[in-house]
Amino acid sequence: MGVVQNALNPLEGYLISLTRNTNDGWYELEVGLPAKWVFDENKEIKCEIIAEDSEYRLLKIIPKNNKVNVDDLINFFEIIIETNEKIVKKEEEFRKKMEKIKQELEDDAKKFYAELETLKESSFKNINTTFEKNLQEKKSISEPKKKTRSKTKKDSQPIVITNSEDNEEIEPTTE
Repeated sequence: MGVVQNALNPLEGYLISLTRNTNDGWYELEVGLPAKWVFDENKEIKCEIIAEDSEYRLLKIIPKNNKVNVDDLINFFEIIIETNEKIVKKEEEFRKKMEKIKQELEDDAKKFYAELETLKESSFKNINTTFEKNLQEKKSISEPKKKTRSKTKKDSQPIVITNSEDNEEIEPTTE
């Protein structure tokens, strides 16, 4: 490979043309960039957007004076490439991190709602069972005991049965 080819290798895939402006006596680069890539000119090099659409931009990189040579234009564009590749890499890392966090949040939400549903179902079942049991116990305590009659055997004394709450005697009946 030649010296020029080696110098242009970093621009592979971006370089559209390298032309000589004979009026001003310098070289100009035309390059294609993704539309989202950033760039800016400086005191020595100017950037003109020739054409653009939603996905790509056609950019012309031009010296502002005769001190800037073709190597400077190539180095300038290499900086644009490196900077934007770093940005793309950072964005991808951040996107992956956000996807991971999103997945973790979704998993936590699923777990939370499953626990909540279980709590709703089991708590009311347990509470209702406990409530009914307590209600039955209260009911049995608060109800007066039923008075019972007992049968007597012939020639024996009647059996006296009392209700423990009011100590009322009940005479047994004979049949």
